[in-house]
Amino acid sequence: MKNNNQESINYVLNQASENKVKFIRLWFTDLFGNIKGFGITDYEFEKVLKEGISFDGSSIFGTERSNETEMIAFPDPTTFEILPWRPDEPSVAKINCDILKKDGSPSNFDSRYILKKKVEDLINNGLNFYVAPEIEYFYLESSESMKPIDEKTYFDQIGIHGDLGSDLRRNTVIGLEKMGIPIQKFHHEVSPGQQEISLRYSDSVTIADSIQTFKIIVKEIAMLSNVFATFMPKPFEEFEGNGMHLHISLFKDEKNLFAQNSLKSGISKDGEYFTAGLLKHTVDFLIISNQWVNSYKRIAAVNESPSHISWSNIPNNFNAITIPQIRKGSEDSSRIEFRIPDPGCNPYLTFASIITAGLKGMKGKYKLEKPSLEITDLTPENSIPSNLGMVLDHSRKNSFLKEVLSEEVLEVYLNGKETEWSAFSKYVSEFELNNWLNL
Repeated sequence: MKNNNQESINYVLNQASENKVKFIRLWFTDLFGNIKGFGITDYEFEKVLKEGISFDGSSIFGTERSNETEMIAFPDPTTFEILPWRPDEPSVAKINCDILKKDGSPSNFDSRYILKKKVEDLINNGLNFYVAPEIEYFYLESSESMKPIDEKTYFDQIGIHGDLGSDLRRNTVIGLEKMGIPIQKFHHEVSPGQQEISLRYSDSVTIADSIQTFKIIVKEIAMLSNVFATFMPKPFEEFEGNGMHLHISLFKDEKNLFAQNSLKSGISKDGEYFTAGLLKHTVDFLIISNQWVNSYKRIAAVNESPSHISWSNIPNNFNAITIPQIRKGSEDSSRIEFRIPDPGCNPYLTFASIITAGLKGMKGKYKLEKPSLEITDLTPENSIPSNLGMVLDHSRKNSFLKEVLSEEVLEVYLNGKETEWSAFSKYVSEFELNNWLNL
């Protein structure tokens, strides 16, 4: 049975008391990356920290929820933070939870547990996986009008209208840092109303927790100014989509394994094996990293999103992976930039997939193919599939996902995606009516 040590419990209770916390939100993530949760009061908090609390665990099945299934939400004391957008007194806090079955064992359907198991595999090999995400999203005047709040473009500091976007980014960054999430940089992105905030690198579980918190903070702070924030991969046909580029490195004994040793790729042999594994298995886990029908509108568009399973040292829009050139003397920052995932993914499952693919590459000593410097270097076989249906067919046939998820979890996940694709396939769009109503 899982338990929290008394020292960590006392620390959290003291923090709650000092900050006059009355309400605590217990957060967890469903299978499809949606943040779920319920609240308790301060009177129940100590008991819940020690024993967890029962709830209807069918909610972690997301759209595949059916009959009630009682499970236990077990708080992780290291994730306790005050919510900065709620009143100072009485204040509200959040804490992330692991999901347990009634016998106290971890639930196979808990995304956080799935990632933790992969991290254990790394640790058993003396390794640690670090990641830093660049997260893109839009600020819109409302979800009904779908009008971006500004007309700015890449890195713009001033526009025709007010500077509401800058104010919202500023307040978001302050809120994130209050919650213990350090920021590397932030700026306006290419499209009107589009923003990017980059989190400072950390271990995969911490970053996955932070991404989930990030999404809520962005939306909540935007709503305080009557603005709607969306992480939808491709909300506009005419504008760039929202990506979530991941800067990835692997450490052993506090040493960066990707630090290069004069290879042309700019990273070490282990780094090349890891990168080759990621490229070889990307399509195998696209159903996780790019899980929505709309995810493929971003990839199919002629814009800055990647279109091919390829890599380069030079930032090219079509490549899935960039291996950045590192300044002399900064070899410890050697990394690869994986450009395919979008912010609509479940980060826990996405990181678990990346770790699995990279380790397969290292264990199998996969060869890293030549870089793709021009679009003419590529063939149709390198193309990323252009719709969810193609990816779903591939996912049903390949065995890779069974190394990330258990068979029962994979079945529920793929059924959820089947339901989505089936509904989309039956939907009659405005595009069809505009073009063929007069047939």
